[in-house]
Amino acid sequence: MTQLLKKLFPTTFDQRIIHAYQRFFSIQELEKELVLKWVFGASLFSYFTTFSFWVSSTVLTADAVEKGYAVCRPYFQGCTDWLFLHGLPNGYSQTVLYMGLFGLMLIAVYLMYRKEWVLAHMSIVLMYLWHALATFILSGQLGGNYDYYLFVLTTILLFLPHKEFFLKLCFVLFYALSTVAKIHPAWVAGTYFSALQTGLPLFPDWSIPFWTNLVIFMEMVGAWFLLSRPGLVQRLVLVFFIAFHLYSGILVKYHYPSVVLPTLIILFGLFYRKTPIPFDRRSIAGWVLVGLLVCMQSLPLFIPGDEKLTLEGNKYGLYMFESNHQCISTARITFTDGSEQVIYNESANARARCEPYRYWFRLNAFCKRNAAHIQSAAWTFDHSINGGPFLRIVDTDELCALQYRPLTHNDWIKTHSDEPEVVGYPVENIYD
Repeated sequence: MTQLLKKLFPTTFDQRIIHAYQRFFSIQELEKELVLKWVFGASLFSYFTTFSFWVSSTVLTADAVEKGYAVCRPYFQGCTDWLFLHGLPNGYSQTVLYMGLFGLMLIAVYLMYRKEWVLAHMSIVLMYLWHALATFILSGQLGGNYDYYLFVLTTILLFLPHKEFFLKLCFVLFYALSTVAKIHPAWVAGTYFSALQTGLPLFPDWSIPFWTNLVIFMEMVGAWFLLSRPGLVQRLVLVFFIAFHLYSGILVKYHYPSVVLPTLIILFGLFYRKTPIPFDRRSIAGWVLVGLLVCMQSLPLFIPGDEKLTLEGNKYGLYMFESNHQCISTARITFTDGSEQVIYNESANARARCEPYRYWFRLNAFCKRNAAHIQSAAWTFDHSINGGPFLRIVDTDELCALQYRPLTHNDWIKTHSDEPEVVGYPVENIYD
């Protein structure tokens, strides 16, 4: 036990608690392995990158609830009751929270410098808890694929034994799991990018299917060679994925590469060594996590209908670039005094997911706020994927009576088997 720990926890009872904490979370691995120390630093950098975006976002604030654009996760639709922060200019509580987390990051850096890994671990756990709570409980709008990477990799780093092995395995597994969302004309035929006004960055349209299928192959098959013995093949695959993430940054910008690339280079480049596969009792938690990741990615496959069209179960696993979406939502509200209001929204941004759930959630919140004054409410939702026709997948006169079930198909959302009406055709859209 370090001198600083002895000063902070002077009694025998305190020190027993610290030793138990150290053993339970396998912090001795972090203290011994240089690669884990570097991943720890990369995780800290990822939290800085993530929170630097969140500090300016209003989706976790009570302001979002008051203005009607907050959205919860389908499995926790009451999250708005728990939002209390206020962002600028309506209050200071959100910026106070994130500056507190920023101060905690500085403390963590100092503790890393002092090699106080138990205390550094404790400091980053607080960031981990807030990130997990916000991503999976308090909002349905923050869970980007990079947040899934950060959550899973930091879970392994902070809490699981055999940290180095499971960090590598789950990193590669993420590549393989992402192909589940890509086995679709959006990627196989390349229509995600050919439906864009600007096409695929830097490459001609005729080459799009070649590049998209190359990515599918490398993520499904090639990524596993990252785990092979150090040598030419392992290095070539590493170079491919570094180039891939740098290239993808042309579209996704800094956030995704800043979370993924440092850990990729640390685990499979700077300090790479082939790690034995663990099968002891301490490895059970890691294998359970692997199983959970596979199950969560597979969950949409058990929901009837085309996941890309209905987007039911879409965000239980990785969903990067799964389809190019365009949609139009039109709600017509008739009030008891005879007046009407049309709530119209459209999205032509390929980056946005046109989830009927998201539009329903906001309209349902409107219904609840105005329940005493609404006589009737009709809603249509038209959805186009990959430049295909707009299909009217929602057409109801009972908007305010609709309920959304998170783990099964919702009958009021039409699938291809329901032969939804074709109501128009989109123009080439943009990625913004």
